[in-house]
Amino acid sequence: MDRHPNDLTTDAEIDAALEAAKEFEGEPRVASAEYLGGRADLIVLRLSTGGRLAIPREQLQGLEGATEGQLSEIQLWGGGISVSWPQLDVDHYLPHLLEGRYGDERWMEALRRRGVAA
Repeated sequence: MDRHPNDLTTDAEIDAALEAAKEFEGEPRVASAEYLGGRADLIVLRLSTGGRLAIPREQLQGLEGATEGQLSEIQLWGGGISVSWPQLDVDHYLPHLLEGRYGDERWMEALRRRGVAA
């Protein structure tokens, strides 16, 4: 299967992750998501635990060149275990986001070189 350069995961990987997510009942889920544009330029995820996770847009792989309209169209999958930007064909898995993993290893290494990620 050919992968688009912006693909973070395959459909099979997403399906496997969603199946595995069933084991994590009671774990945080994304209850809602929004893009805060302008100077904030943040993706804000409201979690089922009542907390919020705010991530600078440019740190999330696949969102770096997106328009405000594309960023604002966010879908939740797997009961809130996955966050998706369908116009961009980009998906991020909540457990990875909570661990500070905002893309594949090459992406994370680039963030580390810029001093953005640990």
